[in-house]
Amino acid sequence: MTRVIRTSARVESLRLLRTGLLLGMIVAFTFFGLSAPVLATHMQEIFDAAASAEQISMTAAAATPADGIALYNQSAMQLGLILSVATAVTSLTWDTRAGSSIFYRTRVRTITALTVPRLGVDCLAAVASYTLGLACAGIVSVAAIGPLTATFISTTWAASTVYLVMSMSVGYLIMTAIRRTAAALAISAVLLLALPLLSQVDAVAAWSPTSLLAQTDLTAPPLLAAGALTVGCVLAAGSIARRQALRRDA
Repeated sequence: MTRVIRTSARVESLRLLRTGLLLGMIVAFTFFGLSAPVLATHMQEIFDAAASAEQISMTAAAATPADGIALYNQSAMQLGLILSVATAVTSLTWDTRAGSSIFYRTRVRTITALTVPRLGVDCLAAVASYTLGLACAGIVSVAAIGPLTATFISTTWAASTVYLVMSMSVGYLIMTAIRRTAAALAISAVLLLALPLLSQVDAVAAWSPTSLLAQTDLTAPPLLAAGALTVGCVLAAGSIARRQALRRDA
């Protein structure tokens, strides 16, 4: 079992390197980290250029260091998040092909020994890429705008990485259940876009995982909700995978 887990993790690491997915995540998050603080400092100039007509007037408040981080998080948790979820979804594409599905499933006792290590490698890659981007955003914000506290950076990192891993586990569950790459990507994207709507419902707003992206102080309810959803997705995916038959129609 241990050998299978190590081999599966190694295969997924090689996939990320050879397909360029790891490089893509690093480039995307780093670009957002370098550009967001600069964009925040020039927001007024952007507004002035956009409001070329005399009837339109837009004013931006003076940028703060927190604005640079907030703008980075806004971009990272949109395009960067979708790229990370797509990485988790495509880690299971071997199960959509008859040959590879039969090969792997007939050589392990527990399918989770193949799938969970792949998800773990993908999550580590996404978190590392996000962390690199956040570090770039922090450095540029301090240099261009002003100082940031270590507490603010660490809180932002913790909240965002928990949300990132949770989102990837949702895509992982969907892909495990339907075993159709394009459909899994589409459903995952729709769910992640709809998830912020929970923050508008008073009964669950305090527990909504999306509130992690707007918090400067971590609170237990959204952290617990995101953690429970992550664990639940992984366990549910394992239960579903064990009951699935070998695909011969791919």
